[in-house]
Amino acid sequence: MAWWEQWGRDEEKMFEDALVLTEIDPNRFETIASYLEMPLEVVKHHYDALVHDVELIESGRYGTTDYQDHDDGLLSPETKHVEKDNKRGRPWTAKEHREFLKGLDEFGRGDWKSVSRKYVKTRSARQVASHAQKYFQRQDMENHAKKRSSIHDMTLVDDNDVDVNE
Repeated sequence: MAWWEQWGRDEEKMFEDALVLTEIDPNRFETIASYLEMPLEVVKHHYDALVHDVELIESGRYGTTDYQDHDDGLLSPETKHVEKDNKRGRPWTAKEHREFLKGLDEFGRGDWKSVSRKYVKTRSARQVASHAQKYFQRQDMENHAKKRSSIHDMTLVDDNDVDVNE
């Protein structure tokens, strides 16, 4: 394999940026070659390989990688917004709350990442932290017996305080 076929992510990113910046440049490949400090033939070969890969992907003959689990800035703001909307507002189940309490018992206050990872796998660390905040506010409230029942009233000692469908 030739050296130009072993480009790292940084070289790929520079190449992609140069492609965008030189889109209407009549000497596009010469400009890119100069920018990357690479021979013109290498740049043209890499471009042809990229076009070929795109054609394979668009024709369905080559699968794409699923990046759903990664939040490394590659998703557009619109995509991130849609993902957030899908997760927003889903109430906690009694089972999730019990798992939260077990995690709280093991890891204590503040280690929401571990609680999320080991106990409440259906929720992110941020969601667990938010739930904990509401839970502790509810526990600290005076006269909470006068308030309507909430999932935050459940404890590990007696998880039958709230009649919530799992």
